[in-house]
Amino acid sequence: MRWLRGAVRAAALALAALGAQAAPAAAETVVASVSSPRIDISSNFVGAEIVVFGVVERAHDEPMPPDGYDVAVVVRGPPQRVASRRKERVAGLWINGASEEFVGVPAFYALDSTRPVSEIAAPRVLEVFRIGLDNTSFGVGPVQRDDPFRAAIVNQRTAHGLFRERAGSVSMLTPTFFRVTVLLPKDVPDGLYSVETYVFASKRMVASELSALKVEKVGLEAQIHDMAVNAPLLYGLLIAALALATGWLGGVVFRRD
Repeated sequence: MRWLRGAVRAAALALAALGAQAAPAAAETVVASVSSPRIDISSNFVGAEIVVFGVVERAHDEPMPPDGYDVAVVVRGPPQRVASRRKERVAGLWINGASEEFVGVPAFYALDSTRPVSEIAAPRVLEVFRIGLDNTSFGVGPVQRDDPFRAAIVNQRTAHGLFRERAGSVSMLTPTFFRVTVLLPKDVPDGLYSVETYVFASKRMVASELSALKVEKVGLEAQIHDMAVNAPLLYGLLIAALALATGWLGGVVFRRD
């Protein structure tokens, strides 16, 4: 929860800084909602879809932008500590070589937009709000886009459906009403997610909103996970006992007289 509150504060400060440079002040606001603010992961979980929809509200005397509105929606999972390692061949064997650890890798990242974000926002805006994987830092400091260890994490999570960027997936059903469906894969990590909605007009951000999404294990899946995290010794003993019992039962079933 702490990281989400920090994200809210950072986004508010960034928006204020950008707004101070813009003139006149934006007259739009956005109201966005998530169809399912809670996703339960059980033993038969095969993935889920959430729908993010909303409306851009304008002052009555405010004219529509000449090119209309563009919308970007970012669903971002909680940060994780991830080590990226390079495999090296030594004496005919593959072993772990050089490595790098990242402390702020999002567990999940999905960007959906009406058009490619490079066409709807200035590069500085995308950097400040970390819109797009190229602008998402995996820790503190600036984004190192040419870091091969970072690229390996991006490629691996993209292959597993945990990182995704889609242009043209946000539908403007009316000039001010939008909708997008976001797929959560079956191996999506649990935790508290942020759902960030950004509205642009003439490459300028005019409104934004932040919502929360809870992904949580339930049932036997949750009990096993809690035991592994909170009581690792007991969990290990139970796994060992289960393995011994399985081996004994197999010996009884397949024993030849």
